[in-house]
Amino acid sequence: MKAMKKYILPFVCIAGLLTASCSQSRLDIDQKGVIPEEAFYITDEDAESAATAMYHGFLTNMCTVKAIGANIYVGYLFAFNLPGDDIYAACKEYGNNDFQAAVDEFRFDPSSDIISTTYRNSYLAIYYCNLITDHFKYGESAIKDRVISEARVMRAWLHMTLAIGWGTPPLIDHVLTGADKPSNFEGGQKGLLEWCAKECEEAAKYLDYRKGASDKEAAVKVTKGFAQAVQGKALLYAGEYEKAMVPLKEVMTNGGYSLVPGERMQELFHIEGDGNEEKVFEASVVNNNNLSTFTQLFRSTWQHANMWCWRGDRFQAVPKEVGMRSNGWGGLGVRTDFAEEFIANDGDSYRRKYSIISYEEVLTELSYPNDVKEDGTPMTHEEKMKDPKRGLKDIRGLYGNGEYLQLKRIVSPEDVAGHVNWSEANFVIMRYAEVLLMYAECCAQTGKDLQGGLEAILEIQKRAGIPEKNYATACTMDVVKKEKKFELFTESCRWADCVRWGDIAGMEKSGTSIPTLYDHMIDPDESTRTDYHSPYVIYRDYNGQAGKRVGFQKGKHELFPFPTLEVSINPNIRQNPGWSSAEE
Repeated sequence: MKAMKKYILPFVCIAGLLTASCSQSRLDIDQKGVIPEEAFYITDEDAESAATAMYHGFLTNMCTVKAIGANIYVGYLFAFNLPGDDIYAACKEYGNNDFQAAVDEFRFDPSSDIISTTYRNSYLAIYYCNLITDHFKYGESAIKDRVISEARVMRAWLHMTLAIGWGTPPLIDHVLTGADKPSNFEGGQKGLLEWCAKECEEAAKYLDYRKGASDKEAAVKVTKGFAQAVQGKALLYAGEYEKAMVPLKEVMTNGGYSLVPGERMQELFHIEGDGNEEKVFEASVVNNNNLSTFTQLFRSTWQHANMWCWRGDRFQAVPKEVGMRSNGWGGLGVRTDFAEEFIANDGDSYRRKYSIISYEEVLTELSYPNDVKEDGTPMTHEEKMKDPKRGLKDIRGLYGNGEYLQLKRIVSPEDVAGHVNWSEANFVIMRYAEVLLMYAECCAQTGKDLQGGLEAILEIQKRAGIPEKNYATACTMDVVKKEKKFELFTESCRWADCVRWGDIAGMEKSGTSIPTLYDHMIDPDESTRTDYHSPYVIYRDYNGQAGKRVGFQKGKHELFPFPTLEVSINPNIRQNPGWSSAEE
């Protein structure tokens, strides 16, 4: 499909804004191209420029950029997806990119790059929000009122994410000085989540809803719909289900969102789906070599793409649907128990086949350069299964991959847009499907508006294309859990949901049995080699052999640890339970 035009916010005056707080040199020589702080934060144009810098700061710190002194570019994605019970951190072989596997297997610690990067970069993004709220006041103009509110909602989302991950991180609602040493939020995790919800409720008064599917710019900026969705999510995670229903219902009624049809589900995480009617908020990725941050954006989207993409060097030929032909870290392996449950529920639904794919489907249903025989006729299923020019070629197979591969988040040819190995697709933060499922959960938890909750679930299921016999007949937590598990696969929800629901059995097994995918057709063992592609999986417990403790531990892995550096330089930060050296 043809790549859709990017809808982005203009990057103006960023250089001036980022240096606005710099003091005058001791030589009192005016710097060219620098706007003094007292000369900025005045006009509506300044407010718009500050908002642009805020969105840029969110994109680069949460979605893409390499943290200073770390090797991780997309900590948020790694931290909130890898610990779940649905994926493996697929790599070349065990020990390769262990920074991923350590999180997947619950071997991480307070010094982990993934954990520290996500924590630190969240506060870097908050800083840009605070620059706005510190310098502009409500009542000066409609534009400033809107910009302040956008900053408050963005700041609330960031604090909400921190609260979900770390419990009681510091609440930072203003620009700190070098002497400040903030402490853990004293109101507890629930109190911080409630603060986030209140911020969104107040800010929403100055924001507008998306105007409909054609209003694509509204998908890449904070709107009233996103504010209310964050308010509802914060209240949901705080256990205030009845209160959460109010803003979530407002989004459903007035937000201007709808689910894309099932046949378009494959576009949701690709460039052709940027700004579509289902997007509540996504960070706009800018590929512009005139920006000083081009290298950061390129390198970070490169790592983002590699996180999801299959290892091209393990295949005889890479399917045309895969945009990165030679790179990739394994595409994140799919847990077999999750895949089998998914298939039992969804069958050949749109949702299942855009999310995960079996090895046989990889061979026979994706497109290859050699799908046509010498006489010009298409290859049959049987011929594809015997074709030596497809399938795996490396006898080591794929560490972390079983018979099912993740397809939902791979980079498409349209995403790379003629480049080699980075993506130009926007970074999805929230889509309408999550709003529907959050509302359904609130209904199930409270016993209120159960019919409305059921209708929300059915809207999800019918769009997904699952068999009618599996349609929900009641709004229950079992149904909600199942639908959220499948619908929001790899969307940074699973670990946090398992924790708050107490569904940790699957995570307790993480790291105990790691699969590697092989193909009998290229098996070096003549006694087991076949003339057709036949996958087989070997499971190994690498960690047990190494004597390492793996898997989710109660009383410890409900929260991430505060980074070692943060605790060491700030005595006001109390480490989370189970993570201090004295406890180990």
